[in-house]
Amino acid sequence: MTSSSYKVKFWGIRTNTRAQGDGKKPRVVSHTVRWTVGTAEKSTTFKTKGLAESFLSELRQVARKGEPFDLETGLPASMMKAKDVRTWYAFAVDYVHAWWPHAPVTA
Repeated sequence: MTSSSYKVKFWGIRTNTRAQGDGKKPRVVSHTVRWTVGTAEKSTTFKTKGLAESFLSELRQVARKGEPFDLETGLPASMMKAKDVRTWYAFAVDYVHAWWPHAPVTA
C-alpha cells in the first residue's frame, strides 16, 4: 500500500532550450511540468507546450476535486490506474504463452 497526500503545489511550466551556436537564438526542445506532493518535487517533460499545459490542467482539476496524490509517483489515484493498464502487446504475449508455452515471442 502506497501512501498519499492532499498537500499538492503546482509550479509554472519550464521551457527547456538548447544552444544553436554563436549568435543564434536558443532552440526550444521540451517543456517540463513541475509540482510537489508532500515535500517531494515531481516533474514530467513533454515535447510541446500544449501537451504540458494539458497535463498541468488535468493535475489541477483532479486536485481541485479533492483526490489524493501518491507520494511515490506524484500522480493522483485516477491517473495511476490508467498507467497500470496492460497493453495489447503484453496481452498478446501472455495469450501466446498460455496456449503455446514453447513458442518464442520476439519484440
